[in-house]
Amino acid sequence: MSLVKKCAAVGIATLLTIGTAACADESAAPEGGAGTNTLSISATGVDSLPFMAILQVGIDKGWFKEKGLEVDLFSGGGGGNTMRVVTSGDADLAIAGNTSVLLAAQQPSSNLTVIAPWFQLNDFAWIAPPGRTLDNAVLGFSSAGSSTELLVKALERDLGVRAQAVGGMGDNWTAAKADQITAGWAMQPFIAAKESEENAEVLVESRDILGDLPADLVAVNNDYAEANPDNLRAFFEVADRLNEWLVADPDAAAAELAPLVGVTEEVMKASFEATPDLAKGYSLTVDKDGLTNLSELMVGAGQITEPVDWATVLDQQYLPEDARATF
Repeated sequence: MSLVKKCAAVGIATLLTIGTAACADESAAPEGGAGTNTLSISATGVDSLPFMAILQVGIDKGWFKEKGLEVDLFSGGGGGNTMRVVTSGDADLAIAGNTSVLLAAQQPSSNLTVIAPWFQLNDFAWIAPPGRTLDNAVLGFSSAGSSTELLVKALERDLGVRAQAVGGMGDNWTAAKADQITAGWAMQPFIAAKESEENAEVLVESRDILGDLPADLVAVNNDYAEANPDNLRAFFEVADRLNEWLVADPDAAAAELAPLVGVTEEVMKASFEATPDLAKGYSLTVDKDGLTNLSELMVGAGQITEPVDWATVLDQQYLPEDARATF
């Protein structure tokens, strides 16, 4: 499929063309072909989440090009949409919500393999206007089968709250202000922005109750992986470099990431300061406990029927050797 057809497949309105201008060049090497130097990434939240937008920084700094890799990054418009374009081969790599990736990869016809966790810190919180309490609380989540549904079902069990599907972070905040729900789900830097702009308060810190788990998982189209394993290794080498850069100098990272996710530099700095463990979140080192926690939560939520055998589900061969875990 040509790159112009790729753009039609995902929708021009949602495409964020970065670096090599995926929509502009029909003459680029065919995706998945042996010897290609391109990597097309479909990701959720590239314009709102710093741990996704960091890939844009790698493109802007030329770090992927230093590794001989031309990266196209675009928004898949949500977990399911993010996965579909990789399953079909219209993109090579997906980075999306933990449940979406795992459920998609378990389908026999998906042609996907999970190859890494991404941002292994539970950054999900529920925010509300001042004065709200958990008494008879209703917590908003995004949609059925999502990461936020996974967490809110566990919070229902542990806190005795109720859940309601609302949509994205902005929709949840609007619903909370309108008293349609008690609190809505959010992540950084949205949390820091609403705390600064509208006196929002964190009602529930999910991590305090449920522990850590990867926010996202990385899955690759199997045809692309078979033909281009070195590209995947190069991708993770740059991702590792980006993570180390952010952890070493979060203020510099805030300056570069703030405009990419639509917040001020001050809000971005505040969000990093509020993140409980930057070094864990921004790391490729596989957190076995976090993956086990994800599996247990999915079983508890009825999203899967038995625990995930990560030793067989997670193919770590493309990660740096010191980032791999033994299961």
